[in-house]
Amino acid sequence: MRPDVQSKPLTPTLCLLVLAVLTQPATADEGRTLAALDTPGYAQSLAVFGTRVFLADGDRGLRIVDVSDPSEPRVLGHLDTPGFTWRVALSGDGQRAYLADGSSGLRIVDVSQTSSPREVGHFEAGDFVLDVAIEGDLAVLANRLGGLRMLDVSNPAAPREIGALDTPGAALRTELRGGLVWLADGNEGLRSIDISNPAKPRELGSHSTPGSAVSLTLARDRVFVADRLGGLRIFDASQPSQPRELGSAGSGRRFALGVEVAGDRAFVASRQDGLRIFDVADPRAPQALSAIDTPGEAWHVVIAGTLAFVADGSAGLRILDLSDAP
Repeated sequence: MRPDVQSKPLTPTLCLLVLAVLTQPATADEGRTLAALDTPGYAQSLAVFGTRVFLADGDRGLRIVDVSDPSEPRVLGHLDTPGFTWRVALSGDGQRAYLADGSSGLRIVDVSQTSSPREVGHFEAGDFVLDVAIEGDLAVLANRLGGLRMLDVSNPAAPREIGALDTPGAALRTELRGGLVWLADGNEGLRSIDISNPAKPRELGSHSTPGSAVSLTLARDRVFVADRLGGLRIFDASQPSQPRELGSAGSGRRFALGVEVAGDRAFVASRQDGLRIFDVADPRAPQALSAIDTPGEAWHVVIAGTLAFVADGSAGLRILDLSDAP
């Protein structure tokens, strides 16, 4: 099933609505697939820890994949969840996975034994938990129309809420760095939030975007936003109270659903348009370099060395070789 993330109230059925099918880019490079792993769910996102990929597989929960030989990925273990797993975050030691499980809230999973992951705790957040960011014993949930929720997860069996902040849009994705949260707030754009005191979070600044801010990542003093039909937007994050847009690329008919930055390259997961690569050395004038077609719907990408790991929706996990990419 193909999910969507709108700012309208979602039922489980509406949560799985299909986005419009887009035409494939003429510049697509189909020869870079190193390996593929079909999955029974709908691959939404992933996290990489060493030689393991932790895949949020939609209505089939969590899958743990061995990529020690990236040309032959193999499933080590899996855990079905009661909801729809949108996002996975890992503890610093890689022993615990935190799953944003939609209407079923936050699920906390012991993954120390990769062949037999087991749930050790959960938190019912109300509305839809679409993302989770972890820093030490603090978990920050993007709770869609429920805004941000701050949890103490020092006891994973009994996570407890310690703070919350409503936001004007739909809280979809978060990045947490040292007491500062950057939030993709859907139709309300980008927001920066001070959570140095998690019990009293406060908004510092915001900036509108022309599309719908659905994902983001931080690189140096910049925030890169996947803005759906607004394309890739790049912001100066050096003053969180006054985020300033520096440049943009790729707006128009193609979706931007996820973004990762490595060096001077931005990699944008573009649903039916696969993975698109931009030169962002000059953030005021990013340049499109190439596109890599994928058979599914690219929602999220993680770059590790010369490899791109793509959560490709109905096509599962794709591993792409970027060794000689532009």
